[in-house]
Amino acid sequence: MTVEVVDSVLSADLDALEAGLTRYGYNVRALAELLNVRPAEIRAFLHGQLAPGRTQELHTQLLAAGLPV
Repeated sequence: MTVEVVDSVLSADLDALEAGLTRYGYNVRALAELLNVRPAEIRAFLHGQLAPGRTQELHTQLLAAGLPV
């Protein structure tokens, strides 16, 4: 097995925030319910498309809820 084969099989975002939260059972819908926000805002958060201030707010709320972010 070569490095090229491993790279072609593994997902590039295996350690991304969304993938990690999903492994713990928190999909977009569950996160939206937990934080009392719209799923679209969670998707924007997970893809780095929110304003920095709002991103920090959601990040702080996730930490307060005990999620590994």
